[in-house]
Amino acid sequence: MSLDNVLYELRHEGADLKLKHVEQVSDRSQPAIEPGTQVHHWDKGGFLKEIETGVSLKHIEESQDRSSPRVEGVEVRVSDRPALLEEVKLVGTHNAVVNEIKAGGVVLQHVVSPADRSAPAVQGAQVGKWDKDAFLHEIESPHALKHVEAVNDRSEPRVEPDVQVKSNKHGELLSEIKKSSPNKLKHVEDTADRSDPHVTHTAALRVQAASL
Repeated sequence: MSLDNVLYELRHEGADLKLKHVEQVSDRSQPAIEPGTQVHHWDKGGFLKEIETGVSLKHIEESQDRSSPRVEGVEVRVSDRPALLEEVKLVGTHNAVVNEIKAGGVVLQHVVSPADRSAPAVQGAQVGKWDKDAFLHEIESPHALKHVEAVNDRSEPRVEPDVQVKSNKHGELLSEIKKSSPNKLKHVEDTADRSDPHVTHTAALRVQAASL
């Protein structure tokens, strides 16, 4: 139930409402404090004075400093990365390759039988001339077609052997409806009319509260 409904009932039906008297009140609004809890006074001035005075720290003879990394048995070697990068630059640069070829210090291998596959494979192929006029004349001239003995025609719909097609009685149904008279309808004594909207008591209160 909304707050508007509660206010409406208190304003209009408050005289008829009989409120129950509460003997034992379970009030849980107060904070939950344990029975043995004690609240002390905090001396802020003494606390700040203690901080300003300082504290005598104990002297540590042997410290266990573990901040440095553990490098026992580890060998640090010189990285070959700079030399590798220089080698990649020399090999990958076009000018370095051209200069190396021009210097003549490279011995190239002689290729006896190169496997060149760039040309199309036309071994045994013959290119003839296409006579377009003769081809069209052949199409226009009559041809002797072969007679087909066994025809495998699958264009018809696939109907199962046990399927039976019956006539539709739609015409007879319409004739029966036309011949029937309204006088033969049965009279209904008790009607269960459910066309009215189902309005509850709560909905009625909401409508009246909205008009306030």
